[in-house]
Amino acid sequence: MKRTPTFVALALAFGLLSPLASAQTPAPAPSADDAALAAQKAAFIGLPEATRKAAQEALVWLGLYVGVNDGDFGKRTRDAILAFQASLKAPADGTLSAPELQALLAAAQKAREAAGFQVVSDPKTDAKIGAPLKLLRALPGARLDFAANADADLGALYARLSAATSARKIAYKAIKPDAFFVVSGQDGPVKFYTRFDKNPNATPPIRGFTFAYPASQTAYLDRIAIAIANSFEPFPEAAAAPGASAGANLTPPPAPSAAPPPTVPQPAATALVVAPGKALTALKADDCPHPTVAGKPVRIERADAATGLVILAGDFASNGGAPQLGSPAQDLVILGFSGPRVAASSASFTGGDARPVVTAAVDKGASGGPVFDRRGALVGLVAPIAGEPKRVAGLALAAPHMLIAPDALRAFLGASEPASEGAASLSAGDIADRERKALVAVFCQQ
Repeated sequence: MKRTPTFVALALAFGLLSPLASAQTPAPAPSADDAALAAQKAAFIGLPEATRKAAQEALVWLGLYVGVNDGDFGKRTRDAILAFQASLKAPADGTLSAPELQALLAAAQKAREAAGFQVVSDPKTDAKIGAPLKLLRALPGARLDFAANADADLGALYARLSAATSARKIAYKAIKPDAFFVVSGQDGPVKFYTRFDKNPNATPPIRGFTFAYPASQTAYLDRIAIAIANSFEPFPEAAAAPGASAGANLTPPPAPSAAPPPTVPQPAATALVVAPGKALTALKADDCPHPTVAGKPVRIERADAATGLVILAGDFASNGGAPQLGSPAQDLVILGFSGPRVAASSASFTGGDARPVVTAAVDKGASGGPVFDRRGALVGLVAPIAGEPKRVAGLALAAPHMLIAPDALRAFLGASEPASEGAASLSAGDIADRERKALVAVFCQQ
């Protein structure tokens, strides 16, 4: 059973959000900021889901974001990114560049290590949670306790734990009947946050935790509490409930002969539609003899073995004409598929004219992905990427990639439009939003 986005209730518990707030603040009413917010959202949503969630969790650890790491984008995520960019004295455009993302994740990792944050399991229930082990050992009065209840009456437990006394003050309490409840407040000199979840098909059916800590340490430990709540898995999907009795209403494990779930195919390359029925990409034809797009076969109409450039012929709608070509600049944007999504990745031009190189954090599916300057001019394609990128916690690390330069594109395409002079600078989100419909994911069948 997956945890739900309602962990944002933790933020409510500390008085940081309106009780009616959702996991993300809805977009504001139409205003002059709408276009900027839409572009920022496009850039953020274009990142792989794991990257988006990791970025939000990192912002929690830095005390800039109060909410659930759901991978969605709203005003609070945008404001947290702006605050982080301000801390770096970087341009505050609301779009994380590749260096900024790496700096964010690195700073959060230092904070986790300082707290000794590790995922631990309760041996009695298999519930999992992130625990700040170093902090719990070093800080008197701080504790993190698992709890379980064999009685399935969630309401009775809520009534008992949410009752105030002369010493126990309740700051916030909320319940979703037969699902979960949260209670927070202060008991003498100690603040506490308690959550219990219910799954009638598990044994025990109610599982929860309490994080308690000195009220004098609120400024630092409130963010730790959010990270703990975001990590809580009361009923891990892969774990069978221990101690289940015969006939319990549990989902049985798959039969030994059951076949494993099919592997979801990943895009081999990204192609840019440059004319009706024509898409430009970079592929090694021998490695992709039978390319497909959207489940339909496409044909390699023309290929250049020296550069890897390929024109695919298929049922592609026109994107409005030939691309405008420019020259590589220091600050670039790569558009490429990461799984089913288009990701906009900031990139740095780090190579020379003979062997141009860009450095960016991209997945293998970005092979052939178009590279744009901040005016929106096409300045090259990512050359075929041979292997999977190195990863940390599932996130691709920035690495150098060969760039197929504009001169090669001009020679291959035979015609192109020059980039407009004096065009306004665009964010990664602006470029992604403009080009998204012209991008197609290419799959290879042997």
